[in-house]
Amino acid sequence: MMKLGEAANRMSRLGVLAPDGVDWALAVANRNFIIPQYDQINRDLTWVTLSVDLPAWRESLAPTSERARALFDADNE
Repeated sequence: MMKLGEAANRMSRLGVLAPDGVDWALAVANRNFIIPQYDQINRDLTWVTLSVDLPAWRESLAPTSERARALFDADNE
């Protein structure tokens, strides 16, 4: 979830629009909450997020991830 939040932050900064069902700001806010309070997070709630919410995000993000990867590769050539 921390990596997803960081990736969402980067995608937002690049101007990549979030697909339907995905909220960059929510992912970034979640990351910002987790990092300083890592030892205090609710593990059950975190598991629900990982097992229920993130699979849907993954499906929605697949085309966006492919476009972002192509842009990244083009910039690094």
